[in-house]
Amino acid sequence: PEENSKHTTITDFFKGFARKTPDAGADSLDGVSPKAQPKSLLFGNNDPKDSRSQVGAAMRELTGQRIATGALLALCMTVICDWHEDDTTQVMTMLTLHGQTASAKFAELSVSTARSSVIPSLFKYTRANETSTIFSGTYDLSNGDVNDLREREILSVDVTRKGSDVYTSGQFDYSQVTTDSARVELVTTILILFIWVLGVASFAGPVMTLVVEPIERMVRLLSMLMKDPLGYQSTPQFQQFKHEGDEIADKYKSMWPKEVLKGMETNFLMSTILRIGSLMRVGFGSAGVEIIRNNLERGRHKDVLFLSKQGSSVSCIFLFCDIRQFTDATECLQEEVFVFTNKIAAVVHSICHSYGGSANKNIGDAFLLTWLLDEAPPEKEEDEDDPFRGSSNNLNLGKSDLYATHNQADKALLSVVKISMALHYDNYFVDGMNEAARNRLLTKLSKRKGPIVQMGFGLHAGKAVQGAIGSQRKLDATYISESVERSEFLESSTKKYGVPLLMSDAFYNLLDSNNRRRCRKLDQLIMLREEDEGLSDPHELLDSGEKMSIYTFDMDIEALWRPIVADDDNSMSGNIETQQRQSFGPSASSLTKRRSHLVRRASFTAREMPSLITSSSVRKDRRSSFIPARDSSKSDMEKAIQAVTEELTERPIRTLVLPSGVRHYNERAWLEPDIKKIRRDYVSNGIIFPKYQEGLKSYCAKDWEHAKQCFEFVLSQRDDGPSRCFLGRIAEHNGVPPRNFVGYTIEDL
Repeated sequence: PEENSKHTTITDFFKGFARKTPDAGADSLDGVSPKAQPKSLLFGNNDPKDSRSQVGAAMRELTGQRIATGALLALCMTVICDWHEDDTTQVMTMLTLHGQTASAKFAELSVSTARSSVIPSLFKYTRANETSTIFSGTYDLSNGDVNDLREREILSVDVTRKGSDVYTSGQFDYSQVTTDSARVELVTTILILFIWVLGVASFAGPVMTLVVEPIERMVRLLSMLMKDPLGYQSTPQFQQFKHEGDEIADKYKSMWPKEVLKGMETNFLMSTILRIGSLMRVGFGSAGVEIIRNNLERGRHKDVLFLSKQGSSVSCIFLFCDIRQFTDATECLQEEVFVFTNKIAAVVHSICHSYGGSANKNIGDAFLLTWLLDEAPPEKEEDEDDPFRGSSNNLNLGKSDLYATHNQADKALLSVVKISMALHYDNYFVDGMNEAARNRLLTKLSKRKGPIVQMGFGLHAGKAVQGAIGSQRKLDATYISESVERSEFLESSTKKYGVPLLMSDAFYNLLDSNNRRRCRKLDQLIMLREEDEGLSDPHELLDSGEKMSIYTFDMDIEALWRPIVADDDNSMSGNIETQQRQSFGPSASSLTKRRSHLVRRASFTAREMPSLITSSSVRKDRRSSFIPARDSSKSDMEKAIQAVTEELTERPIRTLVLPSGVRHYNERAWLEPDIKKIRRDYVSNGIIFPKYQEGLKSYCAKDWEHAKQCFEFVLSQRDDGPSRCFLGRIAEHNGVPPRNFVGYTIEDL
């Protein structure tokens, strides 16, 4: 019979039971299983030609797989933990008792029998109609007190027949079922939380690896770049930074190979930051350090460029160097001139950088390099009884505001010496040019003595103001100072004195005492400004002008390619033959088989036909009879090439190797065999320098007759540019000093 309950009907109960039963085609999945969906719909197209973000593609693939798997797992666990078969014993028993308790005689017996057999949790049974209670019984529970039950722990089942006013009602102890359901819900919740945490961890791993960690590393890299824009790559922090990057790649190589990680956009951004830092370092130079640092720090939250209103004062050594006959080279090389100039710049910059210098300006055929001086002398106590006190390095000789406590001046001078050696490797500078341009250049320079690339150098030390010049559209970082002009003036004066290098007294005073002894004083100058023009009185000239003594470091680079001659000085001969070549100077031991008429050249044996001997790295004197003149016949040229090539076939191929990093300076660098050899002709007899100094003193003291004798004696020993310069001045005035001569050479600025 169809019966209805007053509170919870049997029909509603089974409807509720039906709602709790999961259906295989649950609408939560929209009838489509994620596993059945195409992979391209879930995780995106993994075609390598796809232009979408590689980081995004990897994130979508990994997180999509893990989220889908986690969602399915959570759903399955929920169904498994929540499913149970409902107990209908109470309902069916109440239906039976509704008929059996119609008679009051059997009501008590029926209820007692039911309680003792199938429904021991029944603690109250009532049969009544609309007007009166027909039967009512209350029973004790075996596992507790009825009064302790909470409302949700009591199950009420009401049974009534349609068309009748009689109904029966039973109340059951439902506490055990409620407790069991709570336990199941607790376990389900814990499992779902565990799956959720596991999913979050699985999702966070790729996010950290592909996004968060790279961004944090980028921020660290920018911090290092802000702190030291020029030298951050040589700091221990940057080396540790690179090591950490390798460790990260090794750690995740099982998930993403290195090639995949390198293709990520985050890795591209990292390498872009490195390239931008390198470009800033190259573009701004040492003078732009503060510009880069200030703009990166101050402009962190603003997309503007901060131009400092005032520069900063620094003390520097300035090296100005210029390429000789650059106009001729430009005419010959045309578009190849950039390759030619950049190779020269590579030599100059790499060598100076290896000894602590910084490139500042490239001005066509000229280069400006700097060494930053110290702000103050080292704070250390000197022993007055020490016999060697002050002999190793004169930090301040006549200049109270210039200090070179880290041998900056010695490094700068050594850089010039090394550059001068490297310039004699002709093959390095012309290799890679097209044959026509190379032949034009070699023909143009065929009558000039010395190497293909010749440069003049000027070294000066002083204060300068560094800062930014320009606007938001174009900015240059540079030094502004008379010191820069002095270095340029010294370089231009090398042509007049016939030497490749000139140094000011300000620079000379910063040299180590041993290196000062190696230098030669050439002249003493009075520098006159525009407002001093027209002064003729000697006393006014002495009072108004800026006095400067100029020095040089004499080098005979061609001596490196001459055959070794036995000498009493074993340290000069034996060491050169046996000691391995250091830095980039050529090995003298490889030159012992050289014939006497091949005394200069080491790269091209004939300029007119370089293609015949491009594999040789040897040198030959441009003044040699083997070098044909511009109007020589082709047959003579070929004979010259053949003769020299045959002579040099036994020589090993030598190439110029430029330094790639910073070198540790040592005073023993001046005792290298190559440097001793280029100095040998100047110091071997011990006469040239003293005689020249004697002539210079006589010249300044107006004893030009004796000065002439001294300079002529020096020229009789070797070809000396400064001696020829002074002899020319003496001859210009017929051997008689002018009336206003004050013992100084007057130079107008």
